[in-house]
Amino acid sequence: METKAVTKKRNVAIELWRFLIAFAIIGFHVGWIIAMSCDGSLGYWMEQSNWFFGSSEVLLIFTVTGGYFMAAHYQKRKNDAEYMARSASSRAWEYTWARIKSLMPVLVLGYVLGVVISTGFFYQDYTLQQVLAMVVNSAWEFLGFHAAGFRSTGNQFFNLNGTLWFISAMIIVGYFMYWAMCKSEDTFCGLFAPLTFIFLGGWWCFTNPRAAQTAWSTFGAQTASTNGMGGSATDTTATLGFNNGLLFVMLGMLGGVMVYYLVKKVSAHEFSGAGKALLTLLNVVCSALLLWYTIYQPTYFMLDRWTVSLLCIAVVTLSLINKDALTIALNNNATSKLFAYLGSISLYVYMLHYPVGILVLRILGKNTEATTYSFWTVFIPTVVVTLILSVITKLVMEKTVLKKK
Repeated sequence: METKAVTKKRNVAIELWRFLIAFAIIGFHVGWIIAMSCDGSLGYWMEQSNWFFGSSEVLLIFTVTGGYFMAAHYQKRKNDAEYMARSASSRAWEYTWARIKSLMPVLVLGYVLGVVISTGFFYQDYTLQQVLAMVVNSAWEFLGFHAAGFRSTGNQFFNLNGTLWFISAMIIVGYFMYWAMCKSEDTFCGLFAPLTFIFLGGWWCFTNPRAAQTAWSTFGAQTASTNGMGGSATDTTATLGFNNGLLFVMLGMLGGVMVYYLVKKVSAHEFSGAGKALLTLLNVVCSALLLWYTIYQPTYFMLDRWTVSLLCIAVVTLSLINKDALTIALNNNATSKLFAYLGSISLYVYMLHYPVGILVLRILGKNTEATTYSFWTVFIPTVVVTLILSVITKLVMEKTVLKKK
């Protein structure tokens, strides 16, 4: 019974980080992406803000933890001889179906909210026929193929809740990675994962396109698009017919697989008092820099996005090792349930917040340049409404789709 309790206990240090990033990404989308649309052309004026701008680059925390828990899931099932006797594809589909079951309903809800709320903001002159045509031609997105580039050629649908490419990519990449692990754990984890991680990271460092938030670009080169958010390759032929959104998520998940084996090895080591103190110092420094960058990107150190990626991996790894004083403090009994709950709604917050930000603007109403909305005027109610909606969604999901038999 004791072993079972330990297995089920969440590392709430990781859960807290996941929630903080989901919370911060609201600020990035409200203060930058949505604010850029409020230049008066749609009848709205809003100030652009640097607050939480760095959160666009720390989504890697979600992908690294995703890769880690995928590897942990595989290791847990390895002891089941009947499970291991099945084909790699059947096990990969089972793993993917579990993720689809937990994510797809909220993914669809995010799109529905986008259609209902965001259409009247971005496409104010659309007739009912045009809206329905857009929805029908975006059926692939409802099926979760957003990040793979299976979108309507007009790209209108992307604007309604474009952030959902990230969830789409995690579902798709997760299938291929789990299949590869089932086929040959040694080859995948020992060769493919580290080699591809180094290759993709090095490629982006040399070519310098944005690796994160690039569901509209292709491998190694940004596409010149008539719609800056949409990703049409009509103006520039893709150098490789594979979407950057998938590759960015794969990069992080591959990193998470490597982190799993590192954590497994290091966690078994008995650290001295000095060793734990050094781990604590490292975690405090990395966490402080990462928070600083996330909250207000123009830091004193002018952190490069790949330095930030290293900070993300370091913080996740140290939190999972759970040997330093900071992680132990976060895993205290007094706040552990709260942090665990916040982490459990983090993906819901991410999937639902974008149309909520648009809803807040629409309720505030059209304005003039003289009455430009401040960042906080839109951000605070967006956070409040998104949190309430996420809590409700979680309750409904647990009562229906995720109900334990």
